[in-house]
Amino acid sequence: MLAQQLVNGILLGSTYALIALGLTLVLGVFGKLNIAHGDVFMFGAFAGVAAASFGASLALAILAGIFVSAVVNVIIERSCFYPLRNAHFLAPMLSTIAFGILLQNVATQIWGSDPSRYPNIEAVTQFEIGGILLSSVHIVILAVSFSVMLTVDIVIYRTKIGRALRATALDPEVAGLLGVNTKNVMFITFLTAGALAGVAGVLTAVVYSQITPLIGIRQGLIGMVAMVIGGLGNLRGAMIGGILIGLVEVLNDAYLDASYRDLIVFSLFFGFIILKPNGLFPQPSGNRS
Repeated sequence: MLAQQLVNGILLGSTYALIALGLTLVLGVFGKLNIAHGDVFMFGAFAGVAAASFGASLALAILAGIFVSAVVNVIIERSCFYPLRNAHFLAPMLSTIAFGILLQNVATQIWGSDPSRYPNIEAVTQFEIGGILLSSVHIVILAVSFSVMLTVDIVIYRTKIGRALRATALDPEVAGLLGVNTKNVMFITFLTAGALAGVAGVLTAVVYSQITPLIGIRQGLIGMVAMVIGGLGNLRGAMIGGILIGLVEVLNDAYLDASYRDLIVFSLFFGFIILKPNGLFPQPSGNRS
Protein backbone atom coordinates (compact mmCIF):
# COMPACT_ATOMS: atom_id res chain seq x y z
CA MET A 1 0.00 0.00 0.00
CA LEU A 2 1.46 3.31 -1.12
CA ALA A 3 0.24 5.27 1.92
CA GLN A 4 1.97 2.82 4.27
CA GLN A 5 5.23 3.10 2.34
CA LEU A 6 5.05 6.90 2.42
CA VAL A 7 4.67 6.84 6.20
CA ASN A 8 7.60 4.41 6.48
CA GLY A 9 9.67 6.69 4.25
CA ILE A 10 8.91 9.74 6.39
CA LEU A 11 9.84 7.72 9.49
CA LEU A 12 13.23 6.77 8.04
CA GLY A 13 13.76 10.16 6.44
CA SER A 14 13.20 12.00 9.71
CA THR A 15 16.37 10.42 11.14
CA TYR A 16 18.29 11.35 7.98
CA ALA A 17 16.97 14.90 8.32
CA LEU A 18 18.44 15.19 11.83
CA ILE A 19 21.85 14.07 10.57
CA ALA A 20 21.71 16.51 7.65
CA LEU A 21 20.62 19.28 9.99
CA GLY A 22 23.74 18.87 12.14
CA LEU A 23 26.01 18.85 9.11
CA THR A 24 24.31 21.92 7.69
CA LEU A 25 24.63 23.87 10.94
CA VAL A 26 28.42 23.55 10.88
CA LEU A 27 28.70 24.11 7.14
CA GLY A 28 26.30 27.04 7.17
CA VAL A 29 27.95 28.89 10.05
CA PHE A 30 31.62 28.17 9.33
CA GLY A 31 31.71 27.01 5.73
CA LYS A 32 33.49 23.82 6.81
CA LEU A 33 32.41 20.19 6.57
CA ASN A 34 32.70 17.81 9.51
CA ILE A 35 33.40 14.46 7.84
CA ALA A 36 33.34 12.75 11.26
CA HIS A 37 29.69 13.71 11.83
CA GLY A 38 28.52 10.21 10.92
CA ASP A 39 30.81 8.75 13.57
CA VAL A 40 29.48 11.24 16.13
CA PHE A 41 26.05 9.84 15.22
CA MET A 42 27.41 6.31 15.72
CA PHE A 43 28.72 7.12 19.22
CA GLY A 44 25.33 8.54 20.17
CA ALA A 45 23.62 5.38 18.93
CA PHE A 46 25.90 3.16 21.01
CA ALA A 47 25.42 5.38 24.06
CA GLY A 48 21.66 4.98 23.73
CA VAL A 49 21.91 1.22 23.31
CA ALA A 50 24.23 0.99 26.33
CA ALA A 51 21.81 3.03 28.45
CA ALA A 52 18.85 0.92 27.32
CA SER A 53 20.73 -2.30 28.13
CA PHE A 54 20.91 -1.09 31.75
CA GLY A 55 17.15 -0.63 31.80
CA ALA A 56 16.89 3.02 30.81
CA SER A 57 13.71 4.15 29.11
CA LEU A 58 13.75 5.42 25.53
CA ALA A 59 13.70 9.02 26.80
CA LEU A 60 16.76 8.42 29.00
CA ALA A 61 18.49 6.54 26.17
CA ILE A 62 17.95 9.56 23.91
CA LEU A 63 19.37 11.87 26.59
CA ALA A 64 22.42 9.60 26.89
CA GLY A 65 22.91 9.73 23.13
CA ILE A 66 22.56 13.51 23.12
CA PHE A 67 25.10 13.95 25.91
CA VAL A 68 27.74 11.62 24.46
CA SER A 69 27.44 12.90 20.89
CA ALA A 70 27.48 16.53 22.00
CA VAL A 71 30.66 15.96 24.04
CA VAL A 72 32.34 14.08 21.19
CA ASN A 73 31.46 16.83 18.71
CA VAL A 74 32.83 19.53 21.00
CA ILE A 75 36.06 17.52 21.26
CA ILE A 76 36.18 17.50 17.44
CA GLU A 77 35.72 21.27 17.39
CA ARG A 78 38.49 21.77 19.95
CA SER A 79 40.94 19.39 18.27
CA CYS A 80 40.16 19.63 14.54
CA PHE A 81 38.61 23.03 13.87
CA TYR A 82 39.69 25.62 16.41
CA PRO A 83 43.48 24.93 16.20
CA LEU A 84 43.23 24.97 12.38
CA ARG A 85 40.94 28.02 12.07
CA ASN A 86 43.62 29.95 10.15
CA ALA A 87 44.91 26.99 8.12
CA HIS A 88 43.92 26.03 4.57
CA PHE A 89 40.19 25.26 4.40
CA LEU A 90 40.93 21.59 3.62
CA ALA A 91 42.96 21.07 6.81
CA PRO A 92 40.03 20.83 9.25
CA MET A 93 38.10 18.56 6.88
CA LEU A 94 41.05 16.19 6.48
CA SER A 95 41.62 16.14 10.23
CA THR A 96 38.00 15.09 10.80
CA ILE A 97 38.51 12.13 8.46
CA ALA A 98 41.31 10.93 10.73
CA PHE A 99 39.24 11.66 13.84
CA GLY A 100 36.33 9.68 12.41
CA ILE A 101 38.55 6.64 11.85
CA LEU A 102 39.79 7.05 15.42
CA LEU A 103 36.20 7.05 16.70
CA GLN A 104 35.42 3.89 14.72
CA ASN A 105 38.38 2.10 16.28
CA VAL A 106 37.53 3.32 19.78
CA ALA A 107 33.95 2.11 19.35
CA THR A 108 35.20 -1.27 18.12
CA GLN A 109 37.40 -1.62 21.19
CA ILE A 110 34.55 -0.70 23.53
CA TRP A 111 31.58 -2.46 21.95
CA GLY A 112 33.18 -4.93 19.53
CA SER A 113 32.68 -5.30 15.80
CA ASP A 114 29.59 -7.54 16.02
CA PRO A 115 26.21 -5.83 15.63
CA SER A 116 24.74 -4.46 18.86
CA ARG A 117 20.97 -4.56 19.26
CA TYR A 118 18.67 -2.10 20.92
CA PRO A 119 16.73 -4.02 23.61
CA ASN A 120 13.16 -4.91 22.77
CA ILE A 121 10.74 -2.25 23.92
CA GLU A 122 7.92 -3.74 25.92
CA ALA A 123 4.25 -2.71 25.75
CA VAL A 124 4.41 -1.72 22.07
CA THR A 125 0.91 -0.91 20.84
CA GLN A 126 -0.13 -1.22 17.22
CA PHE A 127 -2.52 1.27 15.66
CA GLU A 128 -4.33 1.15 12.32
CA ILE A 129 -5.38 4.49 10.89
CA GLY A 130 -7.05 4.37 7.50
CA GLY A 131 -5.30 1.12 6.65
CA ILE A 132 -1.90 2.47 7.75
CA LEU A 133 -0.18 0.47 10.50
CA LEU A 134 1.80 2.40 13.09
CA SER A 135 3.32 1.26 16.34
CA SER A 136 3.62 3.40 19.45
CA VAL A 137 7.40 3.36 18.96
CA HIS A 138 7.06 4.75 15.44
CA ILE A 139 4.77 7.50 16.69
CA VAL A 140 7.31 8.42 19.38
CA ILE A 141 10.13 8.50 16.80
CA LEU A 142 8.14 10.76 14.47
CA ALA A 143 7.10 13.02 17.36
CA VAL A 144 10.66 13.34 18.68
CA SER A 145 12.21 13.91 15.24
CA PHE A 146 9.79 16.59 14.13
CA SER A 147 9.74 18.25 17.56
CA VAL A 148 13.53 18.54 17.48
CA MET A 149 13.49 19.90 13.92
CA LEU A 150 10.81 22.45 14.81
CA THR A 151 12.71 23.51 17.93
CA VAL A 152 15.94 24.04 15.97
CA ASP A 153 14.05 26.04 13.33
CA ILE A 154 12.50 28.29 15.99
CA VAL A 155 15.81 28.79 17.79
CA ILE A 156 17.69 29.64 14.60
CA TYR A 157 15.13 32.04 13.15
CA ARG A 158 13.35 33.45 16.22
CA THR A 159 15.89 33.86 19.04
CA LYS A 160 18.91 35.98 19.93
CA ILE A 161 21.20 32.95 19.76
CA GLY A 162 19.88 32.18 16.29
CA ARG A 163 20.54 35.73 15.15
CA ALA A 164 24.12 35.43 16.42
CA LEU A 165 24.56 32.18 14.47
CA ARG A 166 23.17 33.71 11.29
CA ALA A 167 25.23 36.85 11.70
CA THR A 168 28.38 34.77 12.09
CA ALA A 169 27.44 32.76 9.01
CA LEU A 170 26.98 35.95 6.99
CA ASP A 171 30.26 37.60 8.04
CA PRO A 172 32.24 36.43 11.10
CA GLU A 173 34.42 39.54 11.26
CA VAL A 174 31.53 41.99 11.15
CA ALA A 175 29.60 39.87 13.65
CA GLY A 176 32.58 40.04 16.02
CA LEU A 177 32.76 43.83 15.65
CA LEU A 178 29.05 44.03 16.49
CA GLY A 179 29.61 42.21 19.77
CA VAL A 180 28.94 38.58 18.80
CA ASN A 181 31.22 36.19 20.65
CA THR A 182 32.23 34.02 17.71
CA LYS A 183 34.06 31.54 19.97
CA ASN A 184 30.83 30.89 21.85
CA VAL A 185 28.98 30.63 18.56
CA MET A 186 31.39 27.92 17.41
CA PHE A 187 30.97 26.03 20.68
CA ILE A 188 27.16 26.25 20.57
CA THR A 189 27.06 25.21 16.92
CA PHE A 190 29.11 22.05 17.45
CA LEU A 191 27.28 21.25 20.69
CA THR A 192 23.93 21.51 18.92
CA ALA A 193 25.08 19.56 15.86
CA GLY A 194 26.39 16.79 18.11
CA ALA A 195 23.12 16.69 20.07
CA LEU A 196 21.17 16.32 16.82
CA ALA A 197 23.45 13.46 15.77
CA GLY A 198 22.83 11.81 19.15
CA VAL A 199 19.05 11.96 18.77
CA ALA A 200 19.31 10.56 15.25
CA GLY A 201 21.65 7.81 16.43
CA VAL A 202 19.36 6.50 19.15
CA LEU A 203 16.25 6.70 16.96
CA THR A 204 18.08 4.87 14.17
CA ALA A 205 19.16 2.16 16.62
CA VAL A 206 15.51 1.69 17.55
CA VAL A 207 14.36 1.57 13.92
CA TYR A 208 17.18 -0.67 12.64
CA SER A 209 17.34 -2.76 15.84
CA GLN A 210 21.10 -3.24 15.43
CA ILE A 211 24.18 -1.07 14.86
CA THR A 212 27.91 -1.51 14.25
CA PRO A 213 30.89 0.85 14.63
CA LEU A 214 30.79 1.36 10.85
CA ILE A 215 27.15 2.46 10.64
CA GLY A 216 28.18 6.10 10.76
CA ILE A 217 29.98 5.92 7.41
CA ARG A 218 26.82 5.42 5.34
CA GLN A 219 24.63 7.59 7.57
CA GLY A 220 27.11 10.44 7.33
CA LEU A 221 27.16 10.15 3.54
CA ILE A 222 23.36 10.09 3.44
CA GLY A 223 23.36 13.26 5.52
CA MET A 224 25.62 14.91 2.96
CA VAL A 225 23.35 13.79 0.11
CA ALA A 226 20.35 15.28 1.92
CA MET A 227 22.28 18.50 2.50
CA VAL A 228 23.16 18.79 -1.20
CA ILE A 229 19.62 17.99 -2.36
CA GLY A 230 18.07 20.49 0.05
CA GLY A 231 20.59 23.24 -0.70
CA LEU A 232 24.00 23.72 0.90
CA GLY A 233 23.67 25.75 4.08
CA ASN A 234 19.86 25.72 4.03
CA LEU A 235 18.58 24.23 7.32
CA ARG A 236 15.01 23.74 6.17
CA GLY A 237 16.23 22.36 2.87
CA ALA A 238 18.37 19.80 4.75
CA MET A 239 15.30 18.59 6.64
CA ILE A 240 13.30 18.22 3.43
CA GLY A 241 16.24 16.53 1.70
CA GLY A 242 16.52 13.94 4.46
CA ILE A 243 12.84 13.09 4.29
CA LEU A 244 12.99 12.84 0.48
CA ILE A 245 15.85 10.34 0.70
CA GLY A 246 13.90 8.26 3.22
CA LEU A 247 10.96 8.19 0.83
CA VAL A 248 13.18 7.22 -2.12
CA GLU A 249 14.77 4.36 -0.17
CA VAL A 250 11.51 2.92 1.13
CA LEU A 251 9.71 3.18 -2.21
CA ASN A 252 12.70 1.54 -3.91
CA ASP A 253 12.64 -1.37 -1.44
CA ALA A 254 8.89 -1.76 -1.82
CA TYR A 255 8.55 -1.56 -5.60
CA LEU A 256 12.01 -2.29 -7.05
CA ASP A 257 14.85 -4.10 -5.28
CA ALA A 258 16.79 -3.27 -2.11
CA SER A 259 20.04 -3.81 -4.01
CA TYR A 260 19.27 -0.68 -6.06
CA ARG A 261 18.95 1.53 -2.98
CA ASP A 262 22.43 3.03 -2.86
CA LEU A 263 22.67 3.13 -6.65
CA ILE A 264 19.59 5.36 -6.84
CA VAL A 265 20.43 7.53 -3.82
CA PHE A 266 23.99 8.27 -4.86
CA SER A 267 22.98 8.70 -8.49
CA LEU A 268 20.67 11.45 -7.24
CA PHE A 269 23.61 12.91 -5.34
CA PHE A 270 25.78 12.91 -8.47
CA GLY A 271 22.96 14.33 -10.56
CA PHE A 272 22.38 17.23 -8.18
CA ILE A 273 26.11 17.99 -7.94
CA ILE A 274 26.36 18.19 -11.75
CA LEU A 275 22.99 19.60 -12.78
CA LYS A 276 21.72 21.52 -9.76
CA PRO A 277 24.61 22.13 -7.35
CA ASN A 278 22.62 24.71 -5.34
CA GLY A 279 19.97 22.12 -4.50
CA LEU A 280 16.21 22.46 -4.40
CA PHE A 281 16.29 25.44 -2.07
CA PRO A 282 19.41 27.50 -2.82
CA GLN A 283 20.54 30.05 -0.27
CA PRO A 284 20.58 33.75 -1.19
CA SER A 285 24.05 34.88 -2.24
CA GLY A 286 26.30 35.71 0.69
CA ASN A 287 24.25 33.89 3.34
CA ARG A 288 25.07 30.34 4.37
CA SER A 289 22.53 29.64 7.11
